Amino acid sequence: MHPAVRSYLQALETAVRTLPRHEREDLVLQVMEHIDNALPPNAGEADVRNVLDELGSPEDIAAAAGVQPVRVRRGAREVFALILLVLGLPPFIGWVVGLGLLIWSPLWSARQKLLGVLVWPGGWFAVFIFGFAFPVGAGHATACSYRPGQSIPDCVTTSSGPPGWVAPLVLIVLFTAPLLVAAYLWREAGRNSAP
Repeated sequence: MHPAVRSYLQALETAVRTLPRHEREDLVLQVMEHIDNALPPNAGEADVRNVLDELGSPEDIAAAAGVQPVRVRRGAREVFALILLVLGLPPFIGWVVGLGLLIWSPLWSARQKLLGVLVWPGGWFAVFIFGFAFPVGAGHATACSYRPGQSIPDCVTTSSGPPGWVAPLVLIVLFTAPLLVAAYLWREAGRNSAP
């Protein structure tokens, strides 16, 4: 499937998300069949754009199907959802409440909500607990032996575990990933807000 068609169908699914599931699936399937029938077998970029332009915007199709546009603005629900998801405070409960607010908001798609859930479950509080429960650092062991007639022992130090740079890198990723996802979700909520 052409990327422009895939993007168009995703936008259509978002535009008609308030329709009952059966009606929504039928409408998207009809539009997909229309696009498939209208495109020649070796369609180029211009052909795809022409067919999509003839269809009109996904919002126009949604309006023709009787969908009332959602007039929701980015607000306190989205702010608290992102703060609680990132911080995870109060422990566990804060993250669960943030998750509920994320799912409740109509400004994010299902994929965006899934992304918010998966990066990092439990928020920074869980990262903090994880860091203490499973420290990521190299362990060192020193073994010394004495030889007859030798006043200074022969000592060998060995290290086990990952190199020393791994722990800071893991912590940086675990602390920045939730911030990056929160920034992305905030931007997307703004794009999906009513003007």
